[in-house]
Amino acid sequence: MASEENLRLAIIGCGAVVENHLVPALKRIGRTPSVLIDVAPERIEIVTRKIGAKGKTALKGRDWTAFRDEFDAAIVAVPNALHAPIGLDLIAAGKHVFMEKPLATKAEDCRRLAQAADDNKVVLSIGLLRRHLRIARWTKALLEQGTLGEIKSFDVREGYVFNREVGTDALLRPDLFGGGVLMDTGAHTIDLVTWWLGDLDVVSYKDDGDGGVEADCVLEGRLANGATGRIELTRTRRLRSTILITGTQGFVEVHLYRNEVFAGSDNALAFVHDGVSGTSMEPQFFPDLFDAELRDFKLACETGTRPIVTGWDGVSSVDVIERAYKVRQPLKSAWADKAASAAKSTGAARPSLPAGSRALITGASGFIGGRLAEILGEERGVKVRGLVRQFGHATRLARFGPEIVAADLTNAEQFHKAVEGVDYVFHCAHDMRSRTQNMQGLKNLIDACVRHKVKRLVYVSTFSVYEPFPDGRLSERTRDGDRNWAYVRDKLDMEDLVLKAVREQSLPASIVQPTIVYGPFSKPWTNAPAEDLVYGTVVLPDRGQGLCNAVYVDDLVDGLVLAASHPAAIGERFIISGPEPVAWGDFFGSFADALGTAPPQFWPKAQIEQSNQGLLREIKRVAKNPKRVVQLVLRWPPARRALQAGLDSLPEQLKGPVMKRYFTAGERRPGETILPDPQKLRLYSAKAQVDNEKAHRLLGYQPRYDFAAGMEPTGRYLEWAYGDLSGTIAAKAKALSQPPSQPKDKMVGHAGALNAG
Repeated sequence: MASEENLRLAIIGCGAVVENHLVPALKRIGRTPSVLIDVAPERIEIVTRKIGAKGKTALKGRDWTAFRDEFDAAIVAVPNALHAPIGLDLIAAGKHVFMEKPLATKAEDCRRLAQAADDNKVVLSIGLLRRHLRIARWTKALLEQGTLGEIKSFDVREGYVFNREVGTDALLRPDLFGGGVLMDTGAHTIDLVTWWLGDLDVVSYKDDGDGGVEADCVLEGRLANGATGRIELTRTRRLRSTILITGTQGFVEVHLYRNEVFAGSDNALAFVHDGVSGTSMEPQFFPDLFDAELRDFKLACETGTRPIVTGWDGVSSVDVIERAYKVRQPLKSAWADKAASAAKSTGAARPSLPAGSRALITGASGFIGGRLAEILGEERGVKVRGLVRQFGHATRLARFGPEIVAADLTNAEQFHKAVEGVDYVFHCAHDMRSRTQNMQGLKNLIDACVRHKVKRLVYVSTFSVYEPFPDGRLSERTRDGDRNWAYVRDKLDMEDLVLKAVREQSLPASIVQPTIVYGPFSKPWTNAPAEDLVYGTVVLPDRGQGLCNAVYVDDLVDGLVLAASHPAAIGERFIISGPEPVAWGDFFGSFADALGTAPPQFWPKAQIEQSNQGLLREIKRVAKNPKRVVQLVLRWPPARRALQAGLDSLPEQLKGPVMKRYFTAGERRPGETILPDPQKLRLYSAKAQVDNEKAHRLLGYQPRYDFAAGMEPTGRYLEWAYGDLSGTIAAKAKALSQPPSQPKDKMVGHAGALNAG
């Protein structure tokens, strides 16, 4: 036990969780680390800057044992597989340990750590921060009091699209992270389930990991009393993130990381613990939870008291995770079989690259690049190297185990390393925020391809280079689009760079111009339309009779492979679309049918123009919901870090109101009327009809999916991805539509915390 005055703290592992969460929490509770340890000096320097002036005095190095006499307690935030060996050595040296979750990747190692802490009389605490939530303690008390009677079933669904900033590729590697979403989010979720309900026997377990780390999983389990339940976790879509617990005398549905009782029987909603009922729970914010766990660790070290989350508390969840992985079965996507059966035979063999060849795909964490990587790597025997901007964006890509490298588009040396040893390069990456990134990145890539003599560079452009579209036939001979539009200008300039390299440097390169690419995981043309239909009323001009030149993603992949392998593709541009266009009204109508939502409405074009005057429209949207500005800015990591620093520096009397205003209830409000902006209005009104003649004549391209065929797998995906969200939004819309004096069908909504996953 150390006194408050002389407790010295080390941080071992200076990755993203330390930089973005633990160091700000230490500053808020008034603690400064004495020692910083990481194998990467640049990460130590990032954390040093985060700490501020005091951080410059900390001792720094790669090996904590060189500083064993300089600290009394350690925060350990290294890759999961290193938790046990480092933790055991620290405990043997008499150091108190705060271990980021999970405690270890094996239950036996968890037990060894917990027992060693007891034997050496040191504190061992775990970063299972959800136990500090009021709702977690309230639910625990509710169940212990027997309010719901004997538990009969439970149902857990938790997930969101994973895009967190991470410092290394550890979470993408089974050898370092120990698993995927089950080991990550599941460490929190299963900890709560077993803390609330007791031991959990694994009946079955399925996930989509196929040589890599899983992004989606489903666990079926049984409690000691015979009650059964299901746990579904995802990194690829948004789920309701609640647990529904049903007993013989009632039920309750609570959020897993917000202080929100979503629904419940009368006796559950009326239950009071520590003066709080299910209808009177105040929010806690994400930073508060990190503060709470570190204050608790500090108190335990200084006073010798038991921490709220001990080493022994970390055993149960890891034991369930370990047993689940041992009985793993493959989790097949809901749409894969539909895609195969819906494809129409063209009589031609599917295009492919030579088996065993190597392909680099930039933007591999995106929709097009990700599907290309999946088909080449899993179905066609190509060794894929995926280049991504952030490792945290590649969790779905990692499920089948391709090589994944991170690179900045403007870093020429990183590009040269990425291109070295590959045969084919597909450039799918594009940064909508930066012309410099795009232009310099393509120049660097061209230089690397020339230097390493790749067999083919395929640049993925867009048919938007012809916007605004003229009515009638649209082909590669159509005049260039409006360069006043930044996206059109950048794409045209990048095409010019590629064609110049073909002429002047003999680079074997070709250009593919996809049309409206839809299919599972398409952000702009599947997810975005679906979310608009779920949340509100989509408005299209006139009768929705403008033409949508849609292409199912697998047809586009065929076009990309043909452009990479056919000699006639060098120095040419190819529009790749489906076999025929579909009316925009039918496009959105088919999505609405799959989602079970209202179809789009049709307004006269003039009425939309009058209601949607560009800047005025945006001002109205911001005035209606200023949180949207913060949410858009927070997508950019530097802005997110700057805003967090500014928030931390606010006086306490201002911090609470600011957080409550901008970081609670920030989701879209149901019932929006969604009007197309001026550019989309032109797109939805155009009657251009794309002609695939050139791709067919020179490459043999034959699309296999008309729109009806493409909607079969896409519809299955929409049901899978948005079924849970649709039900939640419908319930919220119903609750919002009822007068305040009326009960809302046992629905109790409260502002909650930021994602504490």
